[in-house]
Amino acid sequence: MIGFDKLKERFLKAISSNTLSHAHIIVGPDGIGKSAFAEYLAREILGIKGRDSVDIVRVRPEKTTVTVGQIREVVVEASLKPYEGERKVIIIYEAHRMGREAQNAILKTIEEPNPGVYFFLLTDNEMFLFETVKSRCHMHRLLPLNERDMKKYVESFVHSYNKSEEDRFREESLKKEIEKSRKKVEPQRTLKVSKESIDEVVSLSRGIPGISENIILKGMREDSLDLSVNILKGLVEARRSRGADYFRVLKYLEAVSTSELPDFIDDFAYAVDCILKEKSLSENPIKDKILMEDISFLARETTYSTLQRYLDILYGMRGYVMPGLNINKETVVSGLMLRLLEV
Repeated sequence: MIGFDKLKERFLKAISSNTLSHAHIIVGPDGIGKSAFAEYLAREILGIKGRDSVDIVRVRPEKTTVTVGQIREVVVEASLKPYEGERKVIIIYEAHRMGREAQNAILKTIEEPNPGVYFFLLTDNEMFLFETVKSRCHMHRLLPLNERDMKKYVESFVHSYNKSEEDRFREESLKKEIEKSRKKVEPQRTLKVSKESIDEVVSLSRGIPGISENIILKGMREDSLDLSVNILKGLVEARRSRGADYFRVLKYLEAVSTSELPDFIDDFAYAVDCILKEKSLSENPIKDKILMEDISFLARETTYSTLQRYLDILYGMRGYVMPGLNINKETVVSGLMLRLLEV
């Protein structure tokens, strides 16, 4: 488990001294490593290494929500004795997708669970959890990894991916030979990432391991950041033409509509942040050569007030793109793009 050293240390100390609280909320952006962190802690709590256990109970959304039926099953599970030892860990993924009934159903259980039962609620956004739920849990926020830990993570990911591919290819080839099957075995894919490329990946990933994995697997491209930068360039061109050339921005409507809007807003805000750093500190956090040139161009062509207004619009739109809201996505995207063009 790479990163979050201070938080890990506090948890391990509490586990070893048997003073660990029974309910926790782990907050962090998608891809930061909430699941990996919770799984790591679960194994430490149960005292198991390198294997799974029936005493780790995992609850994931059914389609788009964690249903009240699922939570009622959790309540029953929490009342039963552990199977292997004296402790049980219940992990609720995407806890912000619990509706009103589900959150009410779990209140009493997380307030007064049986001895040895521990809850971890994982969420991208704690705003959708009731105050009554939050008040019964300890909240921990996972922040982006620093550059050193991100480099370690990227190197570890490349190694584990190649090892997994090697094992898969060997097993499938052996199975084909034994069964005398004509089924084609997918060729082994090997990732080769130079030291320079690792630096590029780290600079683009914003300290989020999941983003670094996607960049590597997509052939060293960060499409979502490219999209944000292209829209910003289109906004510059539209301003130069005094609004006459809206097509330079509106042509990206479909691309934005097909993306996850919370992720797009985060990517756009990060691109604006890079421009602000270039303007104020002459420091460009991006090491990709093409994007570096684009960020430098945008720093020259945009003012601080314009960039701040972009950020104000983005943060104002967050309330319309949260889970559970029945709002037409295309309408939200159109409104966002038009408001950006009005700056």
